[in-house]
Parts: sequence; C-alpha cells; structure tokens
Amino acid sequence: MKLPEGFQEIFDRVSDGVYFVDTERKILYWNKQAEEIAGYKRKEIINSHCYDNILRHMDDEGRELCKDKCPLVYAIENNKYIEKRVYLHHKNGQRVPVFVRVLPLKDEENRIIGAIEIFNEAIEFTNLKKELEKLRELTYIDELTGVLNRRGLNFFLRKQINNFKKSKKAFGVLFMDIDNFKEINDRYGHNVGDKVLKMLSETLKNNLRTEDMVARYGGDEFVVILQVGDINTLESLTKRIKNLIENSFLEEAGRIIKITVSIGGTLIRENDKMNTLLKRADELMYQSKKEGKNLYKISL
Repeated sequence: MKLPEGFQEIFDRVSDGVYFVDTERKILYWNKQAEEIAGYKRKEIINSHCYDNILRHMDDEGRELCKDKCPLVYAIENNKYIEKRVYLHHKNGQRVPVFVRVLPLKDEENRIIGAIEIFNEAIEFTNLKKELEKLRELTYIDELTGVLNRRGLNFFLRKQINNFKKSKKAFGVLFMDIDNFKEINDRYGHNVGDKVLKMLSETLKNNLRTEDMVARYGGDEFVVILQVGDINTLESLTKRIKNLIENSFLEEAGRIIKITVSIGGTLIRENDKMNTLLKRADELMYQSKKEGKNLYKISL
C-alpha cells in the first residue's frame, strides 16, 4: 500500500514532519522534515512499524504511548482526528517535545486504510536554542553539550538573584547528577559517555520553557534554573524532567543505553547567595543518591 496519489507531492513540500502508517502501523511514507525533527532518514524508517523501538512517543507522565494510548491507534480505531503534545525519541537519544495531529485516512470505498501523523517541534525548544546561540559568543557555552558552562551559569544565576531581590519573583534550582556514569565510561568508553552527556543536554534543552535555563556544572553534573514561584510547581516540573531523562536512550552497536539521574531541588530564599542556593540543591541531590538513585528531593 502507498500514500494515495497526490498526497506525497503535497507532504514533500510542507514545513511539518509527516508520516503515513497502514492499519498495522507500518510506516509507508516519511517526509524530509520528519528526518530533520526525529533524526531518522527515510530509508531507516520505511517499512518499519512505529512501535519498533523508533519514535517511542510518551506523555508527561512517562507513559510510552506506543504500548497503550497511541494517538495513531485511537484515530484508526475510532475514525477521529486527534491532537496531542507528546515527546518523541530522537535518533541521538534525546526526547523532543512535539505537537502531533493525526488524521485517519480512507479509500474510495470509505474503508480506513491507515492514518497520517503531522508533527512539529514545540515553540519553547526553538526559542531556547536561539538564546543559547547568543550566549555562545560570550564563551558561556559548554562546547560538548551546547548548554551553559560554569561561567555561563554564574552569570545567569547572579542575574536571577538580583532580579529576585528587586521583584521578589521566586525561581527554583535543580542540581542533578547522572547515576553510575563512571560505569558507562568504563564499559562503553568515553566516546559513548560523551554521547550520553549530549543526549541528556538535548533532552533538557528540548523540554525547558523559554525563560528557563540549563548548565553543565562539571563532569556529569547539571544545573537547571526554573522560573517557578511555588514548591508544588517545582516538584511537578522536576518529576516530568526525571521521567523524560529516564525514557531517553541511545542505541550503540545494537545495545540500548539508558540513564537515570538523581536530583535535588529548592526555591530561592530571601537571604540566599549563589553558593548557598547551589549548595542546598547539591545536598538534596546527594540525599537522592543515598536513598537509591533515580530519585528527586525537593525542599524549601
């Protein structure tokens, strides 16, 4: 089965990612923009199934939709148009937030023959990329991962603390460390370790809002600054970030490499300085490590 005549010419020209699956969820069409967004070339995708360890769509709660609540399946089974925000798996491992629109497709006899999914990147991701590119010129960017380096973090965090003193608009800080990262380097080599660091950085960059920021503190430690005003929102965002990282993975020589992180999070206090704020988040992160890893600890 092929995409109906005329559709391919249209979808080859659009600025959104587009793919077509039959009722068995075999991918029969994959356009150029889909290659750009997901990292997979057409030849790698065509005739595979959308659940074959490829896109692995997941929701905010960390549920893999291909196993249960897949928008494609729902659209085909219920003959309904579906819109949803999900997180797809990029070829390089990171999770990318996308808006998907799924339309069931019928033949001339009004029988459903599959579905078309149209998807594009969430706006916050592209805005954050532009902001980081500006900071690169100031040598505030870590060259390996493309996020703020320690110098950039110091600059950005001082600015946030000064704004807080003037406006009293609170913000949160997450301090995170990759669990068992040394074992990954020892087992797979530093080249794969670097890929893991890039994967984590991209997952964080992709899924932060425009006003948030991420930095590589050093080694496998990262700091995230979130513009939130209360502990409940901070915890909710931390849980989502942890789930996205936990569900990111690399494929290396036929092996699946997944990571988890331990996280400590806190809100800024009235008399905080940069060192006290980071130290508190760091200590909470170590509590997560001691209690079993792949956990988060949030405190005022």
